[in-house]
Amino acid sequence: MQVKKRHKIRNAILLSIAGVLLVVVTVGGILWNRYLNKNSLITAYSSLQGREIYILGTLHDTHFNKLAGYSMEDILSAVKNINPDVVMLEARADIFEEYGAVDGPVDMSVVYAYCLDNSIPVELIDWWVVDNTYEENKTNGRRDDEIHNNIILKSAAYSDDSRILFVCGSGHFYEQAKRLEADGYSKMRLTARADYFKNPDKDFRYPASVCDVWEKRAYFYAYTYPEIVDADETLSEDIKKKFTGGNHDGFYRQLMKYCKLFESDELYQ
Repeated sequence: MQVKKRHKIRNAILLSIAGVLLVVVTVGGILWNRYLNKNSLITAYSSLQGREIYILGTLHDTHFNKLAGYSMEDILSAVKNINPDVVMLEARADIFEEYGAVDGPVDMSVVYAYCLDNSIPVELIDWWVVDNTYEENKTNGRRDDEIHNNIILKSAAYSDDSRILFVCGSGHFYEQAKRLEADGYSKMRLTARADYFKNPDKDFRYPASVCDVWEKRAYFYAYTYPEIVDADETLSEDIKKKFTGGNHDGFYRQLMKYCKLFESDELYQ
């Protein structure tokens, strides 16, 4: 009897473990497909007038990890295959206008350089500020509202039949899709999504101007922005330390390591 009882307990434990593992695998698969699978991170909407807005979700520095299965070659291939009239990027226009830096994540600098080299118009449409509620690497509803407003505002400068591509982090992807639908845009049916990520060229090359673009961004965050934040008397010392603390020279050198990849046309670190 005791042996049977032990077997029942063991079987119950094994079933419980199997159930937990099944839930973990299922949830993990759902999250991967939603936020990491490149084929899930491309969508498009059209207005009644015929304007098309494509949204391409990206993973920022994770693109340089081969295990992600979503490389910078994939991103640039998507830009080429969508063939937009204008590209909108997750970077702030006011920072670029004053300091010449594309202040978004690294993938934004690469796409900006590609557009620069290929004479594709670019609009920078991100919005965020450093205040005493600032949290690093987080977004919120107001930021996505401002991004959406910038998309609509800057789209109006282009013809009704234009094709617009907005490149943004995956955290903004679904938020912006939701806002376009709320504004009356209709979701377009994209077939063979994987084809958008196929490189139409034989070999992969980074844009020629990418190191120049990235160096301006690296210098801005290593040296210029800490000075701007430090001079803001409305900010608490804790907030300031997020930007002014640490080894700025070391941070600059760390950022500039990307240029070694760019110069050798290497996709992965």
